[in-house]
Amino acid sequence: MKEYRKISHLDIEYSLANLKQLVFEVTDACNLRCKYCAYADLYEGYDQRENLKLPFQKPKLIIDYLYEYWEKRYCIEVNDPITIGFYGGEPLLNVPFIQQVINYIESLNPIGKKFHYNMTTNAILLDRYMDFLAENEFRLLISLDGDEKGQSYRVDTKGKNSFDKVLANIQLLRSKYPSYFEHYVMFNSVLHNRNEVESTYRFIKDKFGKEPMISPLNNSGVRKDKLQEFYQAYQNVATSIQKANNCEALKNELFIKSPETGALVNYIYHHTGNVFNDYNDLLLGREGSSFPPSGTCIPFSKKMFITVKGRILQCEKIDHEFALGQITNKKVELNLEQAARQHNKYTFRYMNQCKTCAAKQLCTQCVYQIDDIHDKTSKCYSYYSATQHEKQKEYYMDHLDKHPELYNRILKEVVVRG
Repeated sequence: MKEYRKISHLDIEYSLANLKQLVFEVTDACNLRCKYCAYADLYEGYDQRENLKLPFQKPKLIIDYLYEYWEKRYCIEVNDPITIGFYGGEPLLNVPFIQQVINYIESLNPIGKKFHYNMTTNAILLDRYMDFLAENEFRLLISLDGDEKGQSYRVDTKGKNSFDKVLANIQLLRSKYPSYFEHYVMFNSVLHNRNEVESTYRFIKDKFGKEPMISPLNNSGVRKDKLQEFYQAYQNVATSIQKANNCEALKNELFIKSPETGALVNYIYHHTGNVFNDYNDLLLGREGSSFPPSGTCIPFSKKMFITVKGRILQCEKIDHEFALGQITNKKVELNLEQAARQHNKYTFRYMNQCKTCAAKQLCTQCVYQIDDIHDKTSKCYSYYSATQHEKQKEYYMDHLDKHPELYNRILKEVVVRG
């Protein structure tokens, strides 16, 4: 049976040199009080919200730290852009900080890197700052849960539904900057018990000509005393699609945004035998990969997330207790050897399960999303026995037999980017 190697500090150095996304938690303050927010009282594992703002000195320190890696010769993706993301809280509550970061990045000596900017916003302050966003070509992700009823969990500090204000601001942005709106604005919707996939999709598509990304409530890290409240609001995307008036037509429109087709794409991607991540994959074969078959990213291989308190994390979805470093007022404290040890500790905890898992080629399970990760006997949520995997294969083959046009559409339209 194949043996997998542990990562080292050199693997993390490579990730830092080829970092794709650097995200700042601009502030932990917010002008909404969404009932299902990851930072609300439904969840645990995050720093308490204190209405803080990230001081510019800390992003400056981490940008200078990363700049040294970007200049090194093992930065192989020199032509690939780096995305600088601004996250909250509500990032538009700290626009002067965002402007400082952009000004500083653009003042650096050019090293062949291009920088793009993105932001997730609730759109409450969009009318004040749309000129700034359009001028800097921000890729803007607007949170909108559909119509007025769907938006009713997203209330302001007085408990009022934010729908009217958000809708008016979006319409103003579209009328003032139509080209920017068409090319740079997207929508994200959270599915819950007050909306449906069909109604949410139709509302945003008909109103703005956009196809929203629709996701269920995050079911990782829910407080045990809040489980009943959580599951009263929770709704599964696939179940909601089945409720649609014309389920098959909706699936066809959603295409890979439908969980069923998205999973099928993932299956085809990993089982055709002719998909390669890079030239090493092509020349050595996919079995040449020496890392464990895990959905847990090598630290910073996809992004780096900086919290408002200066904690350094692999992404915003990971509990803050797993921070890999800290930015103080004077320096970046990031021990790459220690970060590698933490990664190896938790990924190899599930290695015996990985070795016998029939679906390890398909693995997207981040170990940090396993709630009982500290329990050495915890089970991976995504483990498949040989029997389960065979049933899954039969299901997909049967689905393709019934929808032969789907395979051709996937081959023609789906582009997978690393």
